[in-house]
Amino acid sequence: MLPVVGHQQTSLIDFPGRIATVFFFAGCDLRCPYCHNASLLEVKKEDIIPREKILAEIEKRSKFIDGVSFSGGETTLYEELIGLMKEIRERFGLDIKIDSNGLRPEFIEKTVPYLSHIAIDIKTSPDMYSKLGAKLDKEEVRTRLLATKEILEKAQGLRVEYRTTMYPPLVESYERIYKMMEFIPENAEYYLQRFVNTSVLSPEAKNVTSYTIEQLERMALEIRRNTRRDKIFARTYA
Repeated sequence: MLPVVGHQQTSLIDFPGRIATVFFFAGCDLRCPYCHNASLLEVKKEDIIPREKILAEIEKRSKFIDGVSFSGGETTLYEELIGLMKEIRERFGLDIKIDSNGLRPEFIEKTVPYLSHIAIDIKTSPDMYSKLGAKLDKEEVRTRLLATKEILEKAQGLRVEYRTTMYPPLVESYERIYKMMEFIPENAEYYLQRFVNTSVLSPEAKNVTSYTIEQLERMALEIRRNTRRDKIFARTYA
């Protein structure tokens, strides 16, 4: 059973350019200190929304939405999602978006035929993923992120978005960001996303001061200049 435990009936921001309904998965293979969805990290059986209800909710809204978005938690932990995406495309013809940390490239490759949009969260450089509770060593993190990059570089007709929550203890310098750029396809949009220190997983994160909006905008400009990429932006909402 897919551990879908949350549903936002309508969103104008989660799926750019689309009016979408959003479903949230429980469970994640990381423990980011700044996570705003800590309540989704563990599956509570009584909270799971059955597959038939997911499809019923989509059908109810199919005449006034353009897309369906799956977020988390981590969406790529559950193979059953691929069959659900296929059914949504065939029954309703709606666009589909997923959010992912990019660490399961073999799963992402299977989803590409059904996707219109994918958002990948690059957390920090691979050597720092151990601070996020990753059970992979840095070389395995690097290998997986590079494999995801290669898949998305080849994908046709898919809008690709990468983003980083700019949590200062993990993204403390331009040098760190330039290391992370290795994993971001040339065709991808890249967002420096503002960290907000409320409703976070780690008590320590509540005491971390975020970069200001002005700092993020300057950083995006500087990175555009130095990398000669024009799809790098500051995003000031979480």
